[in-house]
Amino acid sequence: MESNTAQGTHMYVLSLQNRQMSACTISGTCTPDPWDTRFDILNRLRLDAIRQYPPMKGSIVVYFALEMNDLTGQGAAR
Repeated sequence: MESNTAQGTHMYVLSLQNRQMSACTISGTCTPDPWDTRFDILNRLRLDAIRQYPPMKGSIVVYFALEMNDLTGQGAAR
């Protein structure tokens, strides 16, 4: 399996649910700045999800994962 698309150093999954019990999940890759924390990334992703899906304003986080985007657990050697 090969991919020619550029990917970030980290992969994320974020699921939100609003008061009307609607849910949305976004996923992708990103390359955080060295000073970013998990909390910084979570907040940016929440804002991005709300921009894409306005009914998610005021939603709760049901699931959040942010991991290195590699299969070895050693970090990407780029």
